Amino acid sequence: MSFADNLVYLRQHYGVTQESLAEQLGVSRQTVSKWEAGTNYPEMDKLLALCDLFHTNLDDLMRGSVHVTKENDTERYDRHMNRFDLSIALGVACILMGVGVQVLLDALGWPSNIQTVAFLSFVVVGVVALIVGSLNHGEFKRRNPAIEPRYAADVLERFSRRFPLLIAGGVGLILLDVIMLIGLSSEDSSLDLVRGVRLDELIVAPFMFVLAVAVGILIWAGMQKSKYELSELTYIAHRQNLGADLPPTAVVKSPEQVRAERVMGVICGCIMLLALIVFLVWGFVPLFDQVGGWDGIDKHALKDAIRAGQGGFAISWIAFVVGGILCGIVWMIGSVLGKSQDDWIAEAKQEDAWLKYAQSDAKEDPWARGPEQPENSSDQPTLK
Repeated sequence: MSFADNLVYLRQHYGVTQESLAEQLGVSRQTVSKWEAGTNYPEMDKLLALCDLFHTNLDDLMRGSVHVTKENDTERYDRHMNRFDLSIALGVACILMGVGVQVLLDALGWPSNIQTVAFLSFVVVGVVALIVGSLNHGEFKRRNPAIEPRYAADVLERFSRRFPLLIAGGVGLILLDVIMLIGLSSEDSSLDLVRGVRLDELIVAPFMFVLAVAVGILIWAGMQKSKYELSELTYIAHRQNLGADLPPTAVVKSPEQVRAERVMGVICGCIMLLALIVFLVWGFVPLFDQVGGWDGIDKHALKDAIRAGQGGFAISWIAFVVGGILCGIVWMIGSVLGKSQDDWIAEAKQEDAWLKYAQSDAKEDPWARGPEQPENSSDQPTLK
């Protein structure tokens, strides 16, 4: 592609008019038109300014194909983010599977040292996957500070249809897993030990495996959604900086709004971690005197006590309900405090039809003239 073709593609890709681009460069619209027609070329300082505005290099702009470059950027970004998302999901799933493997080996009567080694092996694999994925992601961002992925509309549409199915599938899998655990658990202690195998603990192993898969699906779906949203935010922000007219459906987020959402996410994460701590402490502490105290815990007595509804687990689940309510309150307050005056005005224009009508052009508003009057009232004779 020639320089003229590259310039036309970049300008149309971001929806920038010739007037807007000319204003950014300090030239006339006719000059930009001549550049795109190939009858004239910009000076070196203007070429460098074009490279900065469109996040490209001089070689691609003058002799290469920026269309291919942009597509390659999207492909590289997509491959990297898929690997990063997969490493995080697999890391968490491996740790949960380690718990299931330990319970399975315990039910089969394996020595405790072998159980610990198996559990720690899965934990090591999960932690290594998390560390490698995070470090590779940081290195990718460092090496590609100006990358601008742009997904096609059909790709975004397909994911928007698939995302609810992934979330519903993950949540449904967890609920079915819990139902399976409750349904297969036996209250008859005589069935707990068959041929040296503890059936109640044997059931917990597949429960943890299914739980690991469900949690992995939820993490994958959430991170994939973040991948597409960050790509769109980057593209929209760049178009806005170039002076392009944004489509009415574009969701424009300021850096303050993005920061506020991250802060709210961290706060909600801390709330749910505290809810988990309260759930465990509230549930286990009342059982210590019944299962051996701090000196040693009889896990079979602990199991029987929990099954019988003793301790605090009968009501400690309320901690998760309270945590969810607090997270909802945090998001509602944060969504209000994070909006500027312009955001409130734009939202009012979208939701209030009367406000739109009141701010329309007075020439097109028949009510702005007050009571109906003849258009040529000055030509009418005055009654005396």
